[in-house]
Amino acid sequence: MSTNYRIQKDIKLHQEQAQASFTEHLRAAETAKLRQTFDMELNAISELGQRLVKNLSLSDLKEYKEKVANFLKMCISHGFSFDEERLDSRFGRTKILAVVKTVNQKLVDLGNELLSSNKDSLKVLALVDEIRGLLLDLYA
Repeated sequence: MSTNYRIQKDIKLHQEQAQASFTEHLRAAETAKLRQTFDMELNAISELGQRLVKNLSLSDLKEYKEKVANFLKMCISHGFSFDEERLDSRFGRTKILAVVKTVNQKLVDLGNELLSSNKDSLKVLALVDEIRGLLLDLYA
C-alpha cells in the first residue's frame, strides 16, 4: 500500500504566484505611501520658502533649513529603493551626495544673503527656487 503525499504541481505553482502577487502589492502600497509623504514634505518646504521670501527673517530660515535637512535625511534613507528602479547603485549614491552637497551650499548662501545688510528679496527667491529644484531632482 503506497500513499502519495506530494503536492500537485499546479497547486504549488498557484501558491507561489499568490505570494509573489502579495509582495508586489505590498511594495506598491509602500511606494505610494512614501511618495505621498515626500510630496507633503515638498509642499511644506515650498510654503516655508514663500514665507521666508516674504518675511526675510532668521527664524523662518532656521525652520526652512530644518525642513530641508529632514527631507534630505528621508531621501537618503529611502533613496536606495528609488535607485533600484532607475540607476546603478554606485551612480545613484554619487548623485545623491552631489545634490546634498549642492543643497547645503545653497542653504549657506541663503543664510549669508539674509544676514547681509542689504537684503535682496529677488536673490532670496532665486535661492529658494534653486533649492526646491535640487530637492525635486533628488526626489525624482
